[in-house]
Amino acid sequence: MTRVPTASELRYLRKASSMLELPTSTWATGTVLFRRYCNYQSANKDKTDPLPSQISMMVCLYLATKVTEEPRKQRDIINIGYKIANPESTFLPITSTTLGALRTTMTQAELVMMRILGFEFNVELPHTWIASILYGMTWWERNGEPPEDTELVDVRLKNIAKCAWMMANFSVEAGLVDQVPARILGAACIAISIQRCKEKLPASDYDEWADIWAKTSGKKLRAVQELLESSINVEL
Repeated sequence: MTRVPTASELRYLRKASSMLELPTSTWATGTVLFRRYCNYQSANKDKTDPLPSQISMMVCLYLATKVTEEPRKQRDIINIGYKIANPESTFLPITSTTLGALRTTMTQAELVMMRILGFEFNVELPHTWIASILYGMTWWERNGEPPEDTELVDVRLKNIAKCAWMMANFSVEAGLVDQVPARILGAACIAISIQRCKEKLPASDYDEWADIWAKTSGKKLRAVQELLESSINVEL
């Protein structure tokens, strides 16, 4: 049976990221790294899981803070994980023997995780492309005149951006980031959002829009859009 992150594990990653005040890019990177760890487990069913689920999730978030240059202290990562697992308990003091033991476990687990992931921590997210494409679309609509920053908070564009960002977040949890190029996935998020916001694509047709902004064919972008919608299937 294929190992995929459970709903409770995804909630755990979101909650820990929120408590650590991590930006979307760091949460998303940690989630993708954890999914890669799950893929490793699926490919090595005959082996004992090298790391407990909770430890592996916290290690993935810890690695993500380094990759995205959003550093957090190891003890803060540990304390958040401990607090989620033991909501009635207080945070562990620096002198705590439990904290010391968990630090040793985390350090060892980090080395194990790095080897399992093949020291490949690069994650290209669709969120970056969403911002770039929306800016470019505003430029395009103005016939090549750069948009003012204030125009980017236009209600219409803001609604599309908000919806696309949420779609991108869902795509991370659905495991599409490692399956679809980030630019195409970001464009698909925007295309879905434009439709749901009942707006029109700023192009003569879908194929032209796909060629300009996703640098792919309309057929391929539609396939990704359908994959994304079927993976999420929620009302925004």
